[in-house]
Amino acid sequence: MTDQKNIKTQRDRFLAFSFASSDLFIEITEEGKVSFATGAAKSLTGIDYSALIGCSWTDMFSKSDRATLVGMRKRARDGERCGPLQVKMDDELGNGREIILTGIKMPDNDSFYVTASFPNELMMKLAGVTRQQEEMELLDKDSFLHAATEAFDMARSMGEDIDITLLDIPKTQQVKEKLGDELWGKFTASVTEILGENSIDGMAAAQIQDGRYSVIHDKDIDSDTLRNQLSELSKETDPEGEGFEVTSKIVSADLASLSERETTKALIYTINEFERKGTTLSIETLNSGFKAYVSANAQKIHQLKTVIEQLNFDIEFQPIVDMKKMELSHFEILSRFREEGSTQEWIVFGEDIGMAADFDIAVCERVINYLLYKAANNRMKFAMNLSGQSMQNEQFFKTLVAKLDLHSELAQRMVFEITESTTIQELDMVNHFIETLQGKGYKMCLDDFGAGAASFQSLQKLHVDYVKIDGQYTRKILTSHRDQVLVKNLTQMCTDLNIGVIAEQMEQEEQTEQMKGLGITYGQGYYFGYPTAAPEFNPEKLPAQPPEGYSR
Repeated sequence: MTDQKNIKTQRDRFLAFSFASSDLFIEITEEGKVSFATGAAKSLTGIDYSALIGCSWTDMFSKSDRATLVGMRKRARDGERCGPLQVKMDDELGNGREIILTGIKMPDNDSFYVTASFPNELMMKLAGVTRQQEEMELLDKDSFLHAATEAFDMARSMGEDIDITLLDIPKTQQVKEKLGDELWGKFTASVTEILGENSIDGMAAAQIQDGRYSVIHDKDIDSDTLRNQLSELSKETDPEGEGFEVTSKIVSADLASLSERETTKALIYTINEFERKGTTLSIETLNSGFKAYVSANAQKIHQLKTVIEQLNFDIEFQPIVDMKKMELSHFEILSRFREEGSTQEWIVFGEDIGMAADFDIAVCERVINYLLYKAANNRMKFAMNLSGQSMQNEQFFKTLVAKLDLHSELAQRMVFEITESTTIQELDMVNHFIETLQGKGYKMCLDDFGAGAASFQSLQKLHVDYVKIDGQYTRKILTSHRDQVLVKNLTQMCTDLNIGVIAEQMEQEEQTEQMKGLGITYGQGYYFGYPTAAPEFNPEKLPAQPPEGYSR
């Protein structure tokens, strides 16, 4: 009897606490049905609270708010209040009244508890702030590709499979003109809620372009259901009630049939095809997407293989300078493709198809030949780039060391810069390679170093001789106090670790003075010299002038 009395007392206290700031209290089951209601239901809804029992709780509210409320419940955390939110009751089951809604999920309890109250000015302001915070945003294409990769990695590690649904609104521009900005905005906001609630983690949904959406979801979510939801929403949004066409296509991830790298490439190709063709694209699975990607790039792959086999590319030289002494430290050797398209595009393409290691070996051969024959009579030092992808390839490293061991006298003249270092996953393996090369006399540098967590993790694990500060900081160093502080702290940390710091993209004398003042020793950029076919540096002619015909 005492236990029952305590339970009643606790419930009375909870209800009293709820009603201190609300007019209606509702308990919602895990299935979304109202299991208990009490309070001023008739004033708020127009019907007695007993009539609410067994109803789907979202039916009490306007269709435009239902996705938001489902999202609020889905994101609820034990013991943390959700809301307040300003929502509208359903016209038939709530008189269309505006109310303030607050929810909570209690620990060790599958039910969700909601309180509703008449709005007042303060609560409406709070609700407006909360609504802004609660509303999710669709990702853009690049962010979606990143989120999708993470979702695939997680699904693969858990032995699960997931799907991608692509949704398209044909003739989007005509639809937008018919609806006008306000109604189109409301439509896209509701689409955001629907896709967010159905995505794998509440965030893996994107707007690829106006009217084209993609969402990654569990296999138990039906693509047709998503399309039908958007179709119904289109009818609700259209003042004439006709709605507009919504098409969909499901692409199975089939993760077991692809490696992580193949999955990423297939995803990029699939989303690009969707951006171009909408749901008329012929890709059914990521496996078929990867085959299409390889087929579409067969000619380009052949071109790259030919370039590598024939060493059919040029090398150029850009000085890296000791800014305090205004003396040459060494030259970075840069590759230049003769094929149509930028060198950077070709290098990224090589990384995309897993040929970065082949290209790096080819560059190494060119650099060794240059040092042995064209630069044999001077003692200048040179840096060449190694992709972070290559440095995680054991066969590449064995091949590289074998080539270097044939000419051990070059060790004191070569520096290796590791590019894309923030993408390195096998840090212990790469550090072993770094220390092996250092043991042979080579200096090692981390390129694109910044303030991100990945850079710090790399620096902690990779015992290098230099870091090269990312150009994004250099470009803003004269105008951004924040970047000045970041660079100063990064430099001090590297100095304490006895690591040399190089600032890239130096283009003005003022940048040079600023960087020196922050403790940086070395600089590289157009101020000191442009990439040229032969190594050149003249400290008496600064800023350096671009060679004839040079274009960035």
